[in-house]
Amino acid sequence: MKKIITLTCFTSLYLISPVFAQKRDTLTIGYNIAPPFVVEKNNTLEGASVWLWDEIQKKHKLPYKTVALPLDRLIEELQKGTIDLSLSPLTITSDRAEKIDFSPPYYTAHSAILTTNTSRFTKLLSYVKSFFSVNFFKALSALVVVILTFGFLEWLFERKHNHEEFGTGMKGLWNGFWWSAVTMTTVGYGDKSPKTIGGRIVALIWMFTAIIIISGFTASIASSLTVNQLGGNENKIEDFKTKKLGTINKSGTEKWLRDNFYNQKLHFETEMELAQALISGEIDAIAYDRPILQSIATQDTLNRFKVLPITYNEQFYAMGFSQNLSDDLKKKLSIAILETTEKIEWKIVLSEHNLLKN
Repeated sequence: MKKIITLTCFTSLYLISPVFAQKRDTLTIGYNIAPPFVVEKNNTLEGASVWLWDEIQKKHKLPYKTVALPLDRLIEELQKGTIDLSLSPLTITSDRAEKIDFSPPYYTAHSAILTTNTSRFTKLLSYVKSFFSVNFFKALSALVVVILTFGFLEWLFERKHNHEEFGTGMKGLWNGFWWSAVTMTTVGYGDKSPKTIGGRIVALIWMFTAIIIISGFTASIASSLTVNQLGGNENKIEDFKTKKLGTINKSGTEKWLRDNFYNQKLHFETEMELAQALISGEIDAIAYDRPILQSIATQDTLNRFKVLPITYNEQFYAMGFSQNLSDDLKKKLSIAILETTEKIEWKIVLSEHNLLKN
């Protein structure tokens, strides 16, 4: 009889132990550094999400402890129930919603692209290189051919009757080319001028035609000088399809890149690792959430980064809840988030962290 009672007691304790686990007094809150939402300064957490949690704390006085985790571990621990909620903002996705619960979204963001700033010397070098491009030499060669053609025609009419100015042979051809170039550019030295009727007709046609031709060739040469720079400007996310992109492992942006077949991507655990990989040339650019990329660029005192004006992958930031957390507490926290984000103070906090314009 005693054995049956003992066995019954142990069985009862085993069955109700999850209930006690759910009702533990101290919440375990996981976070990862995600500026400007969660930043660590002097062993103290700061940022927009931290402020939001502090406001919730003022109302509910919930005892808690924090634990730092990489993003992928954070989601795994939420799924296991070893942590209760996420202090860092999590993008709401269908994959995550199957494993964890979410609060109402408190911020809307987009993904963006971060690249390195091009130095003035690099820009100057690129401009000088453009003088030696194929397009530049094509335009220049075409212009030389047109000048030479009219110079040759002028020489044909003037070589016999204006021998002193145009002459014969190679010297005469050069004089014709010189006259054609001077006429086209309207320099007007006057050292060579047609004397024959045929020569003057050719000159008249060339003077009017050159005005139109020189405009077209000038535009063509100018285009050839800048084509390399224009070709290097990426204005759409599709321009990075063949680039080597870095992103945070198991993030919302990583899922978007995977779903849209951006196969040349490398995964990193932290934003610091991403920045170092970009500086070292391991990756061509960073694809991640715009607010975080803007924070990286702003905090870099060497001005090495720039966020491109590319917007894609709309995201809704929320707190992640463990599914083991009681429904009553989830409801209280969700209502508190809605109440806090409806206040003018929340707009002020967003403004202080440059989050009002995304």
